[in-house]
Amino acid sequence: MSTFAKMAVWPTGYFRAYSSWLLRNRRDVVLQMNTITAELRRIGYVKVSYLIQEIDGENRATEQRSGFAVTAGSSLARLCQAYIANGGNPLDISPFMYPDATEIVSTDAQGNPILAEQYPYGGVVAPRSVDTTSPGGKPGGTGYESYEGGWLRTDRYYPARQNGRRDRGGFDSDSIVRHMHAMRGWANQIIKERLQNIEWQIIKLCDLREQLETERDEIMVQAFGGTLSGVGAFDEDRFSTGLRVQSLVADIQDLIFEQDNAEQSFKDSTQIGFLSFTFPTVPSEDRFPLGC
Repeated sequence: MSTFAKMAVWPTGYFRAYSSWLLRNRRDVVLQMNTITAELRRIGYVKVSYLIQEIDGENRATEQRSGFAVTAGSSLARLCQAYIANGGNPLDISPFMYPDATEIVSTDAQGNPILAEQYPYGGVVAPRSVDTTSPGGKPGGTGYESYEGGWLRTDRYYPARQNGRRDRGGFDSDSIVRHMHAMRGWANQIIKERLQNIEWQIIKLCDLREQLETERDEIMVQAFGGTLSGVGAFDEDRFSTGLRVQSLVADIQDLIFEQDNAEQSFKDSTQIGFLSFTFPTVPSEDRFPLGC
């Protein structure tokens, strides 16, 4: 079993070694934060602008794209340049939407929020919610329309534009597919090399950026926010003080150990027999507290 693989059941000595190692390595947290920030600068940022229209007193974003921007000199910029040079349209790769860009600017007379959107649907492409008593989902409908519950709110969801999913048996789909394959069969390798591989790299870099931002701005702040310099302020409305690493370690130590103030040491609690997840360390584990 690999180091630190024990998560649900472990001897008390394992927890002492596990928590001590984690706390000692707090000194690398600031370096880790700086490394993440540098990596985010290297990756860059992609932004698609959408046409904004006033709808019912709110500035709502439509799905009509009005612009495209990427951080100059970044890895994403070089990939987008290569993609465009090979005939690709970067607006077709992804919506590149960021939900946290939607803001509540005020409320109306009924207390409903008035939104200022940068991305359609608040930046989240979600399924429609339709009352089961309204099969068509439209006021004044005849009831014979297709049921729209679960349909995605986006122009890119083709069943909504075709008034429902089309059964391939309802038309000669095989002939259409054969024609499409025949047209591109000679260029499949070129399409893969010049377009699809670059698309994949752009999407993966955007995913990596999102993961790194989550690690820096959420995971690390929840773990050490307000206790280590360079991590950032700790927002108690967003994060829990009880879930800081030091607090979690102290909680379990209070549960499984009794501190001997005279000897400045820890010994197993007399109540450990009532705990189902831990048990005393045996001599064979003393030299290898982290391993098997």
